[in-house]
Amino acid sequence: MKLSFIGLGVMGLGMGLNLAKGEQEGEYEFLACDAHPGPLNQFKEKGFNTTTNIEDTTDSDYIFLCLPNLEIVREVVLGENGLLKHLKSGQVIVDFSTISYIGVTEIADECQSKGIDFLDCPISGQEKKSLDGTLSIMCGGKEKIFNTVKPKLDRMGSQILYMGGNGAGQLTKMINNCALNICVASFSELMPVGVKLGLDPEKLGDVLMTATGSSFASKTLVPKVLEGNFEHGFSLERAYKDMESMYEVLVKEEIPLPTLNGTMQSYQLALRGGQRDFYKHAMIRFYEDMLDVKVRKEGFK
Repeated sequence: MKLSFIGLGVMGLGMGLNLAKGEQEGEYEFLACDAHPGPLNQFKEKGFNTTTNIEDTTDSDYIFLCLPNLEIVREVVLGENGLLKHLKSGQVIVDFSTISYIGVTEIADECQSKGIDFLDCPISGQEKKSLDGTLSIMCGGKEKIFNTVKPKLDRMGSQILYMGGNGAGQLTKMINNCALNICVASFSELMPVGVKLGLDPEKLGDVLMTATGSSFASKTLVPKVLEGNFEHGFSLERAYKDMESMYEVLVKEEIPLPTLNGTMQSYQLALRGGQRDFYKHAMIRFYEDMLDVKVRKEGFK
């Protein structure tokens, strides 16, 4: 049995290294693939086969993808020289990319028409979890295929959930991301108001991290706000695109969600305000500028 992993970026690198351990244990043959030679060095150093040519992966029983966006996934799978041109019935594609629900169902349908099984398995967790093999992985596709893939997923995640048919993994991830984005928007709007009216930023932050209004977002990001740290590998612009994917579904299904719509407007203000390349909590700077305050700890310069 042969496995290939395509896309060794911030998250894919750690995932690929964990999956590759199966070759060392004699479970399967492994091939690492990336368009850029740099990430392949860590695999070469450990004795694993590598390639920059996607076509070299097409003899694999299972091909795993972790790619930046829908356009690249489409090109890799359905493009003129994509995987589908070379694969045969019975091979399986497992996609960890975070892309749109509608887009992934279209790709899955194309694969199914050729006899290729496709699982959408978006991931949740930061880079450290990808290296530790403790990601959450939400999966959509045929349950029978999921069951055959799960032992491989267990090498990369500590929470592996089968959510339903094709698209169910992406839909779950979209809902999770939108819930996180709503939480970020809430403290980003409210903390500057509190500071404007005389509250101490650190004490207010302590309340939002510990009291009933706390969330994963506030516990993780309020300390960064207080320190003036807005750098991160995942930009506010990309976070907004996650909500666009959800909105696309809501329009199609004619479902009104006022809270999500309001959150999108907050993100739009931050994008227009020059925060698109920073992490999502950078939207607080739009409201800081509007109210002429800084939500920072004492002594911040």
